[in-house]
Amino acid sequence: MSCPFSAQELRDLITKLEQLETWQKQAEASAGSSSRGYTRGDPKARAKAAAPVLSKPVFPAIPQIAFRFTLVKEAGPEFIGAPFPGVEEGPGPLPALLQDQAIFLDCDEREALQRVHLSFAAGFWARASLETHCHTFTPPVVSTPSKHTIVLRACGLGGFVRFAAVDHFQKFSDLCFSGVSLYHSFATETELEIYCQGARIAVPALWEPC
Repeated sequence: MSCPFSAQELRDLITKLEQLETWQKQAEASAGSSSRGYTRGDPKARAKAAAPVLSKPVFPAIPQIAFRFTLVKEAGPEFIGAPFPGVEEGPGPLPALLQDQAIFLDCDEREALQRVHLSFAAGFWARASLETHCHTFTPPVVSTPSKHTIVLRACGLGGFVRFAAVDHFQKFSDLCFSGVSLYHSFATETELEIYCQGARIAVPALWEPC
C-alpha cells in the first residue's frame, strides 16, 4: 500500500506537530502559574485549583502543647466596642445590653445582676493585668459550679483560649511548666462572654483535648 503523503508533506506535518507540542507546553506552564483554573490533574488537584483549602486553626501554644488539643468552636467576632480605657478609670458602668443577659443566669434577678457585674468587672481587671504585666486582681473562680474557663496568660501560650469542662482546663494546666497565671472560670458560657466584653476582647476559640 502506497503512502497517501509525499515525503515533503510528512516533513511539514511533523514540523507542525512539534510546533503544536511546544505551544501546548507553554500554555500549560502559563496556566500553572496562574491562580485560576486548571488544565490537568486528578480530582484533588482540580478541587484545589477551584477552591483553595483553608488552613485548620492551630492551638496557640508551643508545639508540645498545641498538638494535644483540637478545635471545637471558632473564636467569636472581633470586639468592636470602645477601646480599653485604662486602669485608672475602672470598669465603668455596665452596658444596658449586658444587663439584659441576666435573664439567662438566674431566676433571682438580684443574684443574676450581681453575676453579670462580677463577670464584667473580672474581665476588665484581667485586661488591666495584661496591660500592666501584673497578676490578676480578682479571684480566678467567678461563679460556681465552675465549668467554662478562659485562659489569657500561661507559660507556653501565645493567645487566648477557652475550655468548656473542668478536666479539659486541668489537662492544659498540667502541661504548662509554670502553670496558668491568668484565667477565670464561670458556671455559664454567658458569664464568660460578658467577661470578654469587660476585657474588650473577642470570645476565644473553644478547645478540647484530642
